[in-house]
Amino acid sequence: MLRQDILQLLAACPGNYISGEIMSQQLNVTRAAVWKQIQVLKKEGFEIVGQTKKGYCLLQTPFSLNEWVLKRALTTTSLGHRINLEDELESTNVRAKELARQGSIHGQVVLARRQKSGRGRLQRLWESPRGGLWLSVVLQPNLSLADASKLTLAASVAVVDAVEELFSLRLGIKWPNDLMFNGLKIAGILGEVVGEWNAVQTLILGIGINANFPRKQLSPLLNATTLLEILKVDVDLNILAATILKHLEKQVISLEGKAFEELRVCWLERAVSLGEEVRILRGEQVIQGVFKGITIDGALLLETEDGEKSFSAGEVQLRPT
Repeated sequence: MLRQDILQLLAACPGNYISGEIMSQQLNVTRAAVWKQIQVLKKEGFEIVGQTKKGYCLLQTPFSLNEWVLKRALTTTSLGHRINLEDELESTNVRAKELARQGSIHGQVVLARRQKSGRGRLQRLWESPRGGLWLSVVLQPNLSLADASKLTLAASVAVVDAVEELFSLRLGIKWPNDLMFNGLKIAGILGEVVGEWNAVQTLILGIGINANFPRKQLSPLLNATTLLEILKVDVDLNILAATILKHLEKQVISLEGKAFEELRVCWLERAVSLGEEVRILRGEQVIQGVFKGITIDGALLLETEDGEKSFSAGEVQLRPT
């Protein structure tokens, strides 16, 4: 693609000008064609300056999602090396499941600049305006059914580690899959199996992060915040996605190596409400007790008046007292 070829030439000489004549010769196109594609790149958010007799210089890549920028930022071995980026989707998880059924590969990533019908746990609506990071990863890990269920815990730790690495921002994890800052939700994880829930071969991990938009764009009922609200600046969504994929790949490899105890310790270090009185909602039933942690299987441990009880993520909701 001519646009990507132009970007490769500009990126190969950071801070330097390349003449339109040289680019047209190397790419075997007219100078007018080069100029036209550079105008398109500017509209996509690339900061490119042009000077007569000097040519063009790439100063800045866009913070909005861009496949070329994201691929350059990737440091993973398998995750993200096949990317499906759409301007708008009903849901990245739905598209990822479609691709998985068509024979997609381990590590395929689906992203959308906006979701029209994003969903969270228990089929709740997940508001997904432009400026957020909405992505799903197709995973075909070498894991048993029991261990595959721990991937949502692994994804939570991966997102927290990525945000801390990039912005020195410490997020908390609210069991089982919400990421919090000062009591407000900033991200969520949704794991879904492709096929029957008896022999896991493919799992879709959906990750949604409220990033480059103000909190007021979200419903006030959601009790949520955004990275823009906290940091007061836009973040590079490509670098954020690449860093999350780096940490997620590390966690998947660790799980494949049976290192769940290490993951459990990392998760507990970030757990919200650990050691506090909480309520568990199971249908109409309310169970109160002290949140003691998670089991080796990833279930929530609650110390109640009737002794210690465990609950799986699929059956309950956790609430503060």
